[in-house]
Amino acid sequence: MKPDLILRRAVIHDVPSMLELIRPYVEEGTLLPLPAFRLFERLRDFVVAEDTGTVVGCGSLVIMWHNLAEVRSLAVRKGYQGTGVGRRIVETLIREAEELGIERVFALTREPGFFNRLGFREVSRETLPHKVWKDCLHCPRFSDCDEIAVERLLPRTATPVPDVAFPEIPFDPTLILPSLVKGNPKGDG
Repeated sequence: MKPDLILRRAVIHDVPSMLELIRPYVEEGTLLPLPAFRLFERLRDFVVAEDTGTVVGCGSLVIMWHNLAEVRSLAVRKGYQGTGVGRRIVETLIREAEELGIERVFALTREPGFFNRLGFREVSRETLPHKVWKDCLHCPRFSDCDEIAVERLLPRTATPVPDVAFPEIPFDPTLILPSLVKGNPKGDG
């Protein structure tokens, strides 16, 4: 069955449906919990896919840095998987990133094949220090993460911001939390 999809920005009244949509993925461990208050805070980042008045998919684009954004909270209602809903959501988020002048879009996923079919390639998490430092350090799965980093490079559609204005963040988690590194010479790892 090919759903008759409408893709649009999420609005306040979508939140209960979005939470219901995300819940099974949280319960099976595919997605991290997304409390209602956090969803309301990030609602402007989300698009939803609607089929005859029912929200059947959602996903968000979170800007991490001047040249980097993340696809997050991608979820498709059970029964709609394999019908193109997830693909259409990601394509919509990619177009938004292009319009904003973002150069790289990434995701952390357990389904890299899905993203590979959309032009993403697997990369090392070390190429994403903004994500690691901002979010991963606080994740309950940080020390045993099984997600794969994928990224898609986008064509430059806007005048790039010089890196001098926004220098790159080096990847060195030991600067924040030395005990995360096994064999730490200080003996606290």
